[in-house]
Amino acid sequence: MTDAYDLNGLKLESDFPLPAFAAWDGSRDAFTDIAIRRGKVPSRLYRPDHIAPLFQTSGADEYLLVLPGTGRILIRGGREIAVEPEPDTPATNLSAILTGPIQAVLWHQRDLLPLHASVVVIKGRAIALCGCGAAGKSTLAAILAAQGHDVIADDICVVDARSDGKVLVPPGCAKLQLWPDALAELGIATDGLERAVPDKERYLHDCGNRIPSEPQRLAAVVLMVRHHTLPPATLERLRGTQAADALHDSIHSRRPAAALGRAQPIFTAFTRMASAGVSFWRLTVPEGLPGLREAAAKLLATLED
Repeated sequence: MTDAYDLNGLKLESDFPLPAFAAWDGSRDAFTDIAIRRGKVPSRLYRPDHIAPLFQTSGADEYLLVLPGTGRILIRGGREIAVEPEPDTPATNLSAILTGPIQAVLWHQRDLLPLHASVVVIKGRAIALCGCGAAGKSTLAAILAAQGHDVIADDICVVDARSDGKVLVPPGCAKLQLWPDALAELGIATDGLERAVPDKERYLHDCGNRIPSEPQRLAAVVLMVRHHTLPPATLERLRGTQAADALHDSIHSRRPAAALGRAQPIFTAFTRMASAGVSFWRLTVPEGLPGLREAAAKLLATLED
């Protein structure tokens, strides 16, 4: 069965369920921008430019991922994704891969910049909360959502740094991936929530806020760093090479991006972001959920001005 999804305003058709994405609510006859199909995938690219332990690339438009125990996935031109799963591979495993690293490579091929970030809109400005998998991005976004701020993306923030000086973030969806302790702290029961990954207790929580129809202006990139310290949380403005390093550390799927020849476009995106006035910050967050609440207050006190 093929389902249609709204991927940041694009129509995506998939032969595999993708519960992290919003269902397509546009015309059924609308052009399909991206297609994910089940089919045969080669074990090797023809004349690859780059060969890594788990992936190969050919030029800027072909990326082959080979995951033992899961299957093979081939992306072409940022539009076509072919998937050949190994027998008995759970569909939820494939969903996590397709909505995570495969989606990031897709955006790289479409000449956009995917950041490993959740996105919250504060006073009409998009704030990208970046960091590693354990930084607390989604939990911080949920805390801000509970205070009335709109969540428009989780895990991947797509940056469109245009030549006309605009730096925009197309809206994704309001679902966050949260662990049980975070849900408990926020007073959200896990009953009825779908797991984001089958073998982990991480759940999809729909914040229920309005998703804007138009791309939002990116105002700030905040690199979150967890630290084994006592409060207070600290928020430090970054400039120059520190800002460039923070952006580099926030790029989703950096190694595939480099293999696809994305180094110069990423540098161009950074210069456009800096010229457009996008600010860069480092948010140091003490361990524990109280530290995240304090970090949320610090962030709002600074960025709401």
